[in-house]
Amino acid sequence: MFQKRSSIGIRHLGVLISGLFLSIFSLTSCYNEPGFLGNNLLPDEDIYKVKIDSSFKVSAFTLTKDSLNSFLASEGVMGYVNSEIFGSTKASFVGRYLPGKSTDGYGGPTATADSIFFYFTASGFYGDSTTELNLRIHEITDTSLFWDKQNALSPINVNTYNPTPFVTATLKGKGSLKLPLPLAFGQSLMDSLALTDSKIFYTKFKGFYVTFDELPGYGGVAYNVSTSNMYLRLYYHYVKQIDGKDSTIKTSKTYTFGSRFYEYLHDYTKADPAQKIQHLNDTITQDTIFYTQSLGGVYGKITFPDLTQWRDSMPIVIHRAELIIGKADATTSLPDSTISQLLFYYKDGNEWIGLIKDQITSTNTLSSNGSYRTFRNGYSVNITYHFQRMLKGEYSDNSLYVFPNSNTTIRHGVLKSGQNSTPIKLKITYTKLK
Repeated sequence: MFQKRSSIGIRHLGVLISGLFLSIFSLTSCYNEPGFLGNNLLPDEDIYKVKIDSSFKVSAFTLTKDSLNSFLASEGVMGYVNSEIFGSTKASFVGRYLPGKSTDGYGGPTATADSIFFYFTASGFYGDSTTELNLRIHEITDTSLFWDKQNALSPINVNTYNPTPFVTATLKGKGSLKLPLPLAFGQSLMDSLALTDSKIFYTKFKGFYVTFDELPGYGGVAYNVSTSNMYLRLYYHYVKQIDGKDSTIKTSKTYTFGSRFYEYLHDYTKADPAQKIQHLNDTITQDTIFYTQSLGGVYGKITFPDLTQWRDSMPIVIHRAELIIGKADATTSLPDSTISQLLFYYKDGNEWIGLIKDQITSTNTLSSNGSYRTFRNGYSVNITYHFQRMLKGEYSDNSLYVFPNSNTTIRHGVLKSGQNSTPIKLKITYTKLK
């Protein structure tokens, strides 16, 4: 997503304060003040106090993303859905096939195409599978489309593909398609000269743009697809002498994708005016809810207005900082797509650094921290390590940025902000040093 310095883009940070003076004891109901440790044991001027604070002010806003790199992605989404809340998402695919090199046109001058098919098999879907999508395959006319990493959130240039569809079909149900293509096209892929040089081959076949027509109203369907389950297969025969006799050999070749990317076009203006996202890209006016969405859609920005006040009270040791975010109920024509885990990214200045350290394990993999909790109908994330460094002023940007844990399937969340009747809470267990 925004990883810049490693596979999960986290900056190497220093070791936590060593040799903390005490272990944190569990607090029981026998204390009138649950944050008080060591009562009646030491003079007041000598004791340390472990306290719990949940009054820290937290704010949340909704922002739009301006870029997403899906180049060479092995999985993605294809289809069209329109949500009363998030508006429409149109998911398409652009790719070209790599030919297997050959000096004889897959069997010599007698090689003849019998049929050629475009295969599409989805691994899952989101929405209403009875919805019928009108699928269009266009031929790419300009290979410069593959020279740079295309921004998946920007529509591809209309001058890079033939506006007249090469072939059309309908797609519905579980998302399985075996689409016949013109036989002349299959025959052209067997050209013996072109098959010796990929540059010559691409003058004949530059690639496909696979997209869908928009649907009226709300709803729709989008399919999860792996590029390994989307390919061309050419069936053909050729004549070969075996034991002095001409024999007809029937066989096939499969063309898999080489250069490729997904296109995700979001249109928030198509949402229901009564349910649409309010205050989009407004970090001044806080709504009662904020939003996050996969496929390069909207994401959340969480700020901590009380941070300055806490810095003025330093030195403070943070034993635990837990951010608690409730999930808001939302009714739409599309099924719920509960996010299984929220990811929290951070910046330093204008530079995206990566996931907060608290969500990364000692083996540099994603932990389960920030997962959805059914009993709470919301999320809880431990941000202790990151929050301590925010207090110390180690980052010039003290916000957290909230995304779904999947960017290759449709996921979206409506979450409670700091203005909600049950707002975001930051529960801090800390010790004020003397």
